Amino acid sequence: MESAREREIINSLLAERGIKSEEEKINFFSPSLGALTPLKAYQGLAQAAERVKQALDERQKIVIYGDYDCDGLCATAILYEYLTSRGADCGYYIPNRHTEGYGLNFDALADIAEREFPDLIISVDCGVTSVDEVRFAVEDLGMDVVVTDHHEPGAELPDCVVFDPKLSENVCRDLCGAGVALRLVEALGGRAAAENFLDIAAIATVADVVPLTGDNRVITSLGLVQLNKRRRRGLNMLMDSCVKGRVTARDIAFKLGPRINATGRVDTAYETVALFYEKDAFVLETLVKNINECNERRKQFTRDLTAACIEKLQEEDISQRRVLVLYDPYWDDGVLGITASRLVELYDRPVILITDSGKEAKGSGRSVEGIDILKCVSACSSYLIRCGGHKRACGLTIKKSLIKEFAYILDRFIATEYPHFQPHFKRRTGIELDLPVSAEFALQLQRFEPCGEGNPRPVFSACLERGAFTRMGGGAHLKENVGEGCEMVHFFAGENVQWYNSAAKKDFVFNVEYSLFNNMERATLDVTAAYPLQAPPGQLLLLSHLALSAGGEESSVFEPQPIGAEEIAALKGGVCLLACSQEGAQAAERFAGQFIRAVGKPYTPCPYDTVLYCPDPQADLAGFAHVVFMQKPLLAGGIDLMKLGKNCRVHYLDVKPRGLLVPSYAELGEAYKGVRAALRVKAGASAAGLYNAAGKALGWEKFIAALFTFVDLGIIIYKEGGFELPEQVQKRELSASRLFRRLQEEYDG
Repeated sequence: MESAREREIINSLLAERGIKSEEEKINFFSPSLGALTPLKAYQGLAQAAERVKQALDERQKIVIYGDYDCDGLCATAILYEYLTSRGADCGYYIPNRHTEGYGLNFDALADIAEREFPDLIISVDCGVTSVDEVRFAVEDLGMDVVVTDHHEPGAELPDCVVFDPKLSENVCRDLCGAGVALRLVEALGGRAAAENFLDIAAIATVADVVPLTGDNRVITSLGLVQLNKRRRRGLNMLMDSCVKGRVTARDIAFKLGPRINATGRVDTAYETVALFYEKDAFVLETLVKNINECNERRKQFTRDLTAACIEKLQEEDISQRRVLVLYDPYWDDGVLGITASRLVELYDRPVILITDSGKEAKGSGRSVEGIDILKCVSACSSYLIRCGGHKRACGLTIKKSLIKEFAYILDRFIATEYPHFQPHFKRRTGIELDLPVSAEFALQLQRFEPCGEGNPRPVFSACLERGAFTRMGGGAHLKENVGEGCEMVHFFAGENVQWYNSAAKKDFVFNVEYSLFNNMERATLDVTAAYPLQAPPGQLLLLSHLALSAGGEESSVFEPQPIGAEEIAALKGGVCLLACSQEGAQAAERFAGQFIRAVGKPYTPCPYDTVLYCPDPQADLAGFAHVVFMQKPLLAGGIDLMKLGKNCRVHYLDVKPRGLLVPSYAELGEAYKGVRAALRVKAGASAAGLYNAAGKALGWEKFIAALFTFVDLGIIIYKEGGFELPEQVQKRELSASRLFRRLQEEYDG
């Protein structure tokens, strides 16, 4: 049953969204087309509809000029399908991102005029800033133009009929391009005609990341209902290839939208419009296959470009930079924007990526909340050939010779315009909840969908100490029952199972999902982040202390230098403190207030000052200027197993080690027999699992020392928090372990 606290949270979430009265609650939870902004409130809509009706009545040739992204393709499909259903002589044109770029362009207009002889060009999702191009189309080519767009207009409007919500007051000004096309169809054919395209408009609304409030919430809510009726063969095939069960707004955001976008990013997008209206199964099978192949290429291009950018940034001191401007002549321009978005998440500052475009260079930028990137680049327009966009995203063209100077001036402008802005790690937070959570509460939260920009999914947090998580999905994921009808799940966190189950306070951040299976209601807590509130217990710290040396040489290319606690406080430029012993963790506590706490790996490649408990032996620390071992490693060569920058300075705090029980040769032999037998039964077992199966007679300290002696010898493999047997085991003498010899020297004296 829903608790008083849960009811209080529901009311608070509604109040945050400005919903207080019962009527407002009804409109929010039960959106209807009747709640849409009246058509007459939009400036330019009546004139646009009148001109299109004239073209229909007089059988004039119409060409729709769209855009290569998901929104532009959806807007093109909506208008094309409606006009052809009315018997219009209609075609469409989608520019090539790589050779033509965004929006109306002179060559494309001339080509359309020569091939199609149109009477009317209707732009969708572009055109509001194309003053010269519209003039060329009208005066030189003799074509009439109607612009429908949703982007910010410039100081001068094109000399034609323009329908852009940004030009109106007291309306939903945040419609996407497909939403604008939908309202034009409504003005042409009435509400019933527009209803046929709610599914397409919903895809574009979510994919274009416009606020899911007001009219956009209505369009998306009702569009999802329509989308799940599966009325379009092409969309059905695409959904079957990537979505299980009912389609949600998250499925659009992370599966459908990226796939529809992908063709324009890595290929040409013209044929993708047919996904929405084509009936021929063979044509659609070929099209959907191409869309998915393009998406795989897009993902690989994005991974490669993200890695290349991170590598560039790791070679530079970015601590004082408020914007990151990166240039490479060989980058793929189709994934600049999406890569910039990923880098913004990682580095918490605006990012602009630039690559060659013929004799010039073009770039795509993304920003953080609170910094208007279009305003910033516009202030530096004297260095640019052109620029456009909105508060969170921009595009620009620049001479190659001016890129470095532009980057410097842009950084100075942001420093002056936003003096209080300082990039920092953003730890996720949520509304505190007591566990378990009721299924009724999860069902109430489900009514807030569709969630997205402007209507974020409610996020919650809870503090837990010892857990009882078990691995699932081949060990990759974790799950725990936290009460009747309530479970907690964390995907891709299997390697942290021992920390999750340890007696250390942790803050879990999660979304709450509702499910119904076999008539059993359940609340699932989908964990998105877990943060240490205190150091892990000594058992886990000892494990990491040994893991960091297993397989390492006795010397390191980095030559770690001793350092004092006072000197650590003076280090600058990205500092990572590696705490892998109780003494080291205690020494790191003095910095816990100003440093980020993490377990295993840093949260991002950005070198935020971090206390890293139980560091992973393969952790990527390449961005840090200083890495400090809070206790000297047993083998210096273990440092080389980690990824460190070539200019990184490595230090160690020379704290006195605590005593450690070291196994004898006989005990090592017996332990190996037990471990090998256990791993034959269950590969990938954790240290705790192996201890329970084969190590209790030795005790934890001796057993862990034995286990990593085996890893050091290569007769056991340690990977992603689990242990396994190698395919072939070469016979090794236990005395050959450098780690074991160091343990004897350090602790047996």
